[in-house]
Amino acid sequence: MEEDPPGPPPPRTCCSATLKQVVCGFIVSAGMVQAGVVTGWPAVLPDLQNDTSAAFNITNDDVKWIVSCTSIMGMVTNILAGSLMEWIGPRLLLSLLLMPASGFWLLQCFAPNLAIFYIGRLGGGFIASVFTTLTNPLLAELVEPDLRGMLSCLPELVVSSGVLVVYVLSYVLPWQVVTGLCAVPFLPLFCLSLLIPESPFWLVRKGRLQEAEVALQKLRDPRKNVARDELPSIRTSIMSHPQTTVMDQIKQLKVDYHAKPVILLVAIFILRELGGQLAVFSYTVYLFQKAGVDIDVFTCTILVGIVRLLATATSSVLVDRLGRRPFLFGTFLVCGIAQTTGGAFLLADIPGTSWVPLVAVLVFVLAYGLGVGPIPWILLGELIPTPVRAIGASICTFSFCASQFFVGILFPELMATLGLGGSFLLFAGANFLTSIFTFVILPESRGRTLHQLQEIFSTRTSRRPLINVASDEASEELSGSN
Repeated sequence: MEEDPPGPPPPRTCCSATLKQVVCGFIVSAGMVQAGVVTGWPAVLPDLQNDTSAAFNITNDDVKWIVSCTSIMGMVTNILAGSLMEWIGPRLLLSLLLMPASGFWLLQCFAPNLAIFYIGRLGGGFIASVFTTLTNPLLAELVEPDLRGMLSCLPELVVSSGVLVVYVLSYVLPWQVVTGLCAVPFLPLFCLSLLIPESPFWLVRKGRLQEAEVALQKLRDPRKNVARDELPSIRTSIMSHPQTTVMDQIKQLKVDYHAKPVILLVAIFILRELGGQLAVFSYTVYLFQKAGVDIDVFTCTILVGIVRLLATATSSVLVDRLGRRPFLFGTFLVCGIAQTTGGAFLLADIPGTSWVPLVAVLVFVLAYGLGVGPIPWILLGELIPTPVRAIGASICTFSFCASQFFVGILFPELMATLGLGGSFLLFAGANFLTSIFTFVILPESRGRTLHQLQEIFSTRTSRRPLINVASDEASEELSGSN
């Protein structure tokens, strides 16, 4: 696969435009707190299992289904998410789902039986999955290229913050209070989301060019002529491949340079989940209990949350300096090394070394927060071509949820069969494989516009059929310069 050389660096964004786009990025990303609290909330399950006053009982078998059921909902949701984004608009869809998020948490908090509790958990997983699908593509379409890397780390930073907050609350408060507090952020977030313009790419796809120009101007330097400098490139990316429906986008997936980046990202997301991140972040308390560390297991859990948050914050500063590809390769490699070390010491069971698995987990979390966690979502917003952006994001997130469910439901059985040490070694193998895969296959996307990124997977020396969805006929497109 040949890569186009990076274009000239884009002009720097002025301070006022930078501030507007940073605020926009924070508001759009804030919805991902739902994904964070959904991921971290299982830390309350030991307390819920021991609560004799609860309206229902939680068995060990229930635990794995409570952890994993949100991934089932995510698989179902992502069949619909692309259609919803294309029909309603990604920003409007974000706003509409913020209020029900609170309702589902309150449903879990006051559930009179286990069935109602599961409905609340599944509903929360549905909303988290939609936010996961739309947030990074929406961010990529709202902000300028020189800010895209930094701001695209914000969703993962919000997820890490949500995980840490739930870990801390689980240590000091009863499970029911923690569950109720998870409902608090979404009313103010709903109000703030109304200040964000709709995606200009979506507006252009709908033929609403004047609204797209207004949306761009809200977030750009007031002196910039977006109708001349930016809107034409968006129209070039979209209007040359006209589409209005998900079926149109499915037809565009027949074009190999539209399908290749989607397949690449699907592979990265599946391999990443097989590396065991869900086991670390959702089974955290149970994991440290099984490892037999000398420190209080909730203290260890909070350390995991702190390290992840700090690492993700650091990633937002480094990702545009080091590049996506080398950063992702290095952090997958470190994750594999950490898991191999921790797994080996757990299997050897050497007296006085119970601290080694804790350190290994913290090193894994550090590497995850730096690159493995945020960068695939950045790539989701950058590499999927505009003609298949909604359906491509849905396919990738579906793969993420399916593999996450697979790991979540099987991890307790893996521990019973292989032990925690053997499970760590198995996860390490997946991380080593992913590091090699990203080094060999993944192109660099740093500093490129979405229009330039759309051309990365096109071979310059060949003629390729382009699906014209308006006429259902294949036309010929000359690749390369004329």
